[in-house]
Amino acid sequence: MSDRLKVIIDTDIGDDIDDAFALLLAMKLNYDIIGITTVFENTEERARICKKLLKLYGNGYENVPVFAGYSTPIAKEKREYPHLCQYTPDLENELYASDSMSEDDARDFIIESCKKYGKELTVIAIGPFTNIAGVIEKDENALSLAKEVVIMGGAYFKQYADWNVMCDVEAAKIMFDSLENISCLGADVTHLLEIEKCDDEAICATSKSPAAEYVSGLYKAWKSALSHGKLGVLHDPLAILYASDKTLCECDSAPVAVITDGAARGMTLNVSAYTKAYLNPEFYKGFNLDKKHTLAKKVDREKVISTFMTCFK
Repeated sequence: MSDRLKVIIDTDIGDDIDDAFALLLAMKLNYDIIGITTVFENTEERARICKKLLKLYGNGYENVPVFAGYSTPIAKEKREYPHLCQYTPDLENELYASDSMSEDDARDFIIESCKKYGKELTVIAIGPFTNIAGVIEKDENALSLAKEVVIMGGAYFKQYADWNVMCDVEAAKIMFDSLENISCLGADVTHLLEIEKCDDEAICATSKSPAAEYVSGLYKAWKSALSHGKLGVLHDPLAILYASDKTLCECDSAPVAVITDGAARGMTLNVSAYTKAYLNPEFYKGFNLDKKHTLAKKVDREKVISTFMTCFK
């Protein structure tokens, strides 16, 4: 058995830059990436970005299959989606085409891999959770066969609705209600990982490798289109690092409820943190208090950023 961490990465690469950061970091860490699945809106373009980055990195990663998964959230109608901000015309080259024949292929790949590798496999989900919900709806036991499902999403100690949950609230609810092996890196923790100005400059100026140069270009495209003047934040790279190094985060274990209605729609409620439940005797009704998830509440910021920056320096 190889000592390399065996992973599937489920990603919405192509909008925020942290997904590209995460994939580059996983290769830098020499993870055994058995496949990548893309999710949310223009999943074929997302898959092509992954393909290009894998091929530029090489070292065997050029052979990793990439499946364009579900583009449309569970409760919405399918439509055409605009180009991603990190899209470039060269991605139309058939060299970068996904390995999918249909959107279901991403879901089926995850199921088959969980059955094949079992506890050797970690599933890292760093986009909206539509593909994960699709896996559960087809085979409710498949993901429980894996060692762990590490997610970036939600917020558990400062309560607000995070992007990855809000993009498909119904999918997030299916995931939290069904799985027992989730480790959650919430946005209330990952937002502490904004890079410094000197690291921003190093990323923009890098010529360390073709793959790092490509990610540098994606970073500049993101800064131009979507950053609103902010520097990159290592949301998704934390999920990549945590999968192999649990010492990076201090965690609690607690039940989580996804709110699907009203003004709090999309919020991931840390049930154990609700300290005034005695004032509301109805509060705990409907919650499965035995189904607890691992929730990061503190992070070793310096170690995360210094490890990540080895990709560029």
